[in-house]
Amino acid sequence: MNDKSKNITLGELASIIKGEAVGDIGYVVAGACSIENPVEHHITFAVDPGGVVELDKAKAQVAFIVGEKIQGVSIPMIVHKNPRLGFTLALRHFHPETSGTGKIHPSAVISESATINPTADVGPNAVIEAGARIGAGSIIGAGCYMGENSVIGENTRLYPNVTVMHDVAIGSGCIFHPGVVIGGDGFGFEATSDGNIKMPQVGRVEIGDNVEVGANTTIDRATLDATVISDDVKLDNLVQIAHNVKIGSHTRIAAQAGLSGRAVIGENVVIAGQAGFNNGVKVGDNSVVGGRAGVVGDIRAGTMVSGYPAREHGKSQRVIAATMRLPKLMEKVERLEKELAELVADIKNKTASKI
Repeated sequence: MNDKSKNITLGELASIIKGEAVGDIGYVVAGACSIENPVEHHITFAVDPGGVVELDKAKAQVAFIVGEKIQGVSIPMIVHKNPRLGFTLALRHFHPETSGTGKIHPSAVISESATINPTADVGPNAVIEAGARIGAGSIIGAGCYMGENSVIGENTRLYPNVTVMHDVAIGSGCIFHPGVVIGGDGFGFEATSDGNIKMPQVGRVEIGDNVEVGANTTIDRATLDATVISDDVKLDNLVQIAHNVKIGSHTRIAAQAGLSGRAVIGENVVIAGQAGFNNGVKVGDNSVVGGRAGVVGDIRAGTMVSGYPAREHGKSQRVIAATMRLPKLMEKVERLEKELAELVADIKNKTASKI
């Protein structure tokens, strides 16, 4: 059901997303929709004019966010230099993030020494251990666990069944999706003749502000010192962050990537899905790591790498191209070997006939 309190004119929405309204600036926008399923008095976006022209011909009652003004159409538009960003801002208007209101469910188990801001929410069956602190407006979902002396800043949200172990510090404005585990032990063992001896993991995890972590991602505590996730880092579902890893601000890591212990990732790095990183590797700022890349050595700042082992993307592409040619090369080599054998045999026969 539409929340009419969020209805807004095209001109007002253009002001909010820093775009320019074209056409009927008083057109009422009640929500956002996809271009595939247009909804009356909603707004969508397009990166090329084709979809806009098609819906205009169909007389669809929908508005568009576009990169440049499209001539010959009557459909209401907002021109934005980045239509996808503009649409994101519009979505945030119609679906704002919620904050806590001070609701604590009676089934929650909360230590007397825990500190919970009066505006924070704690959901059903959540457990808050001794010394834990929760900031203003934060929401702790159903079944969450916060260990001893763990800290959560303001307006951070833990969706259901998030586990925050002891001595974990989390900043403000963060989002953790269901099943996230923060502060589990790092993978540290010493092999002996008597078996694997566990190395105590006595460090902590430090997470900055505006970090988002996808479902079932794990961030291990440090063996000593801290595993560090800096401000504005975004981790997808099923990402593994090992002990003592450090990730710079604004970095994004896609699903199923795995960072081994002591890896250091710079700022504004993009890591695609299923990429793997060796112990202690360093990745420079503004780098891009391709999907399923195997990073076994350091990467210079501003470099795009791919493949296994990861190398500069251009070289990796040439290796792949060469690999694709191997069957034909093998056929050619076999043919040349056969011709060489025939030539050698012919020479031997001629030589023998002269003796």
